Amino acid sequence: MNTSRNTPILVMLLAALTLAGCGGKSEKGASHGAEAKTAAPDTALFAATDIAVVAKTDLAAGVPVSGTLAPGWRARVTAPLDEVVDAVLVREGQRVAKGQVLARFRMDAVQTAAASAKAQLKSAQADLERQKNLLREGAVSERDVESAEAAYRAAAAADAQASHRFEDASVRAPGAGTVTVRSVQAGDRVGFGDPMFVVADTRELEFEATVPSEFVRLVRVGAPVTLSVTGWDAGSIRGMVARINNTADEATRQVKVYVTVPNAGGQLVGDLFGSGSIVTDRATGVLAVPGAAARTKDGDSSAWVIVGGRLAKRAVKFGLVDEAHDRIQVLSGLAEGETVVTGPVQGLSDGQPVRVSGKDR
Repeated sequence: MNTSRNTPILVMLLAALTLAGCGGKSEKGASHGAEAKTAAPDTALFAATDIAVVAKTDLAAGVPVSGTLAPGWRARVTAPLDEVVDAVLVREGQRVAKGQVLARFRMDAVQTAAASAKAQLKSAQADLERQKNLLREGAVSERDVESAEAAYRAAAAADAQASHRFEDASVRAPGAGTVTVRSVQAGDRVGFGDPMFVVADTRELEFEATVPSEFVRLVRVGAPVTLSVTGWDAGSIRGMVARINNTADEATRQVKVYVTVPNAGGQLVGDLFGSGSIVTDRATGVLAVPGAAARTKDGDSSAWVIVGGRLAKRAVKFGLVDEAHDRIQVLSGLAEGETVVTGPVQGLSDGQPVRVSGKDR
């Protein structure tokens, strides 16, 4: 056997076996690395808006309501007679006192009729006195006196009607308030009952709301009410339940509730839409979290907290719910200052690492 000629072949075989062994170990190591990577939990990513801090606050639970904030007093002034409007003395938005003249009708015909009725009454009264004197002297019968009395009563009625018509020629405000609608101009001819003005007083407003019948038992006269009003950016306004209807609407089964809202400064205007709640319970200085932090499943309540950069699911007992401010009271299970998750929690697990955008946790 010529060993010198077979030497290169042996070297090549040894090299191939060595490379094969190295390659097997490399693939096995890569496989173990992939398994280790799969076993490690992924980091949960949250935005700053997905978390909140447990803090103390004041809460108010209540029955949600919505409706219209109307003037506490409003009157529609209609035409008291068929006549031409001679002058309109007020404009929309103008404040008026009770009894103030808003408009006048053409006076010439009205004044003439009033003067004529007054003269006829005076004549009838004089004739009645004369008939009574003649009766005492025996010159006339009692029937003549009765006829004179009837004529006097008719003249008195005509005079009263003419005087009333004369008074109606000046249209007056039925109460103190602001002219919100003016439907006539000088020179317009109006008929009896035609609309002329609307006068409203907004120094006190009335909020008319509807409450589902199942919540009416929680509402009491005098209960405080907090409202947010469309177009009003100065915060919530407060009122008080003044009246509760004792029947439900046949179609909706809702009950009307009337809330008085003070508006002494006159900053709020009438007929705006508002929503809020009738306060049925209060809690002061209690721990609370946003409503989205409370998780309920199969009758058990819990919350996800972030502790040491990792997630933990806690059993939590919740209490009073403040829907107006989206807060729920924490009775047990959480401490002040702890961070809770308010965002989606699908797929999360206990002990999972957490990273909050823009923060190190």
